[in-house]
Amino acid sequence: MPILHLLRHGTLPPNPERRFVGQRDLPLSETGRRQAAFYRHELADIPLKEVWSSDLSRCREMTAIVMAGRKTPVYFDQAFREIRLGFWEGLTKAEVDARFPGAVAARGQDFWNYAPLGGESFAMLAHRVLPALRRRLDALDKNDHALLIAHAGVNKVILMRYMALGMQDFFTLPQPYAAYAALSYSPDDLALLPES
Repeated sequence: MPILHLLRHGTLPPNPERRFVGQRDLPLSETGRRQAAFYRHELADIPLKEVWSSDLSRCREMTAIVMAGRKTPVYFDQAFREIRLGFWEGLTKAEVDARFPGAVAARGQDFWNYAPLGGESFAMLAHRVLPALRRRLDALDKNDHALLIAHAGVNKVILMRYMALGMQDFFTLPQPYAAYAALSYSPDDLALLPES
């Protein structure tokens, strides 16, 4: 069975105002770089066939540090970007409320299906991520290992489907910075992933 090593990028620079991040192209913080260096050592003995990563800077940087000195093929894929929050990105919740009255409350009523103006819902994120994961996993042999470096939303979608959880469980899944999990995919597990 192929093994997916699922890793969230490391810590970002401080965001005391809690501005929405989404697909804003932010770098890792120094703490995030140390977390990446930790996983370079932790994953050093795993025979990775491929590495897949979001193409956003924080994941590119994480990937470069984790894979330093290895010749494993790395593929950057927009399908593994964080959820797109459109016109909300870079704003605080109060600023979103001021510019788009009622939008934050509407999202709170239906987190899974609500899409901010110019952005995606979590349902749309799942529709983007899971077929891409299926395509990547289908190309592996049964004993291959692959590493995916992505984001909280992306990884939660993958974990939710892997554990057969419902959308109501999405926000209860922990996914702190630099969270790691190893997932073993049987043919039955792969069959549960959508092809498109």
